[in-house]
Amino acid sequence: MDHDGSQTKPRLGTMILQLVSSGKEGSQKDVIMVDPVEAKRLASKQMEKIKAREKLKRRRQIEAINGAWAMIGLTAGLVIEGQTGKSILTQLADYLNAIIHVFVR
Repeated sequence: MDHDGSQTKPRLGTMILQLVSSGKEGSQKDVIMVDPVEAKRLASKQMEKIKAREKLKRRRQIEAINGAWAMIGLTAGLVIEGQTGKSILTQLADYLNAIIHVFVR
């Protein structure tokens, strides 16, 4: 009830916070109580951020692995080019012809 005796509905979506102090100033054990619905919403947002960071980290790992394999392949192609005198494109064309020859006899 308000001052004038009328009833008002509580606002939806408001966060109710209450600080419960341990009695010691600057204590690390102060407790903050939050509305459970609001706490669940905040936890959901935090979880989304954590998952997004993990997804980005995983993509970076995959990209680094892919780059390493590409460098190994390029190095192998250059070594073979040095040994045979055939360019990398000629080597790839020869490999493709060999594969086609296996299936088309």
